[in-house]
Parts: sequence; structure tokens; C-alpha cells
Amino acid sequence: MEKWKSVQDKAEDYFNSGYNCCESVVLAVCEQLGIDKKLPLMVATPFGSGMSRNGANCGALSAAFIVAGAYKGRSSSTDERDPSYLPADAIYSSFQKKYGTTQCVDITKINLRDPEALAQNKERMHKELCGPIVRQVTEWLMDEFEK
Repeated sequence: MEKWKSVQDKAEDYFNSGYNCCESVVLAVCEQLGIDKKLPLMVATPFGSGMSRNGANCGALSAAFIVAGAYKGRSSSTDERDPSYLPADAIYSSFQKKYGTTQCVDITKINLRDPEALAQNKERMHKELCGPIVRQVTEWLMDEFEK
């Protein structure tokens, strides 16, 4: 969607400049929403590469949950959960439907703990796989928070 192109471009720029997938989405969306990005960025760091190179949950998808919590999360046990649960769940469902999995290793098809495999696949991952996913999750987040 052209509407969120500038936010998506910012997320992709972060991704291409050394931030991981999770950090990139968190930074761009927090900036757009006016959320102090320091703590969410720090929280996002170990979620990259499928949770610290374990190939588990996609880092960009994890970013959706981090941002949903930072933007709409509870500040007490009596607050409602749905303001953060609903957008995060919608993005999770969209992600699962579009990519057929939420697992980084299933998407990348590489061992993220192998430095040689990472080096050989970095350009492909950035341009063909992870970069487009960073853009997509950023768009979904912005769409959800606009509702």
C-alpha cells in the first residue's frame, strides 16, 4: 500500500543499515506513532533472526507484538488486554496466511547459526525474503493502528 511507503522505506533502510528485522520494524513504527523508541528497540534486539539466530518466530512478526504492547499495552492488571491483543493477533493471522509459517528458518531455509550460510545468503535475505517481510509487517502494523 502506497499510504505507508515512507514508514516502510524507513524500516527497510534501518534493516539495510545493520539493524535486525525486529529492530527495524520497531524503530520505524515507533517513530511514526510517536513512541519513545529506546526501550522497545532494546527489547527487540534478541528477537532478530528468529529469536537470536534460532530460526524460531520471525523477528519482524515479533516486532508487531512488541509495538502493539508499547502502543496499546496495559499499564496495570486491571486494564484490558484486547487493545494490544487484537492488532497483534490480526497481524499474526495475516502473516501465517501469507507466508504459511511464522518460523524464520522455514522462510529463509538456512541455518542462521552458520556464519558462512548467513554471508552467502545476506543479499538474497535482505532483498527477496526478510526485507519484503519487514515492509509487509510495517504496513500491517500501521493499518491496524489506524483502525
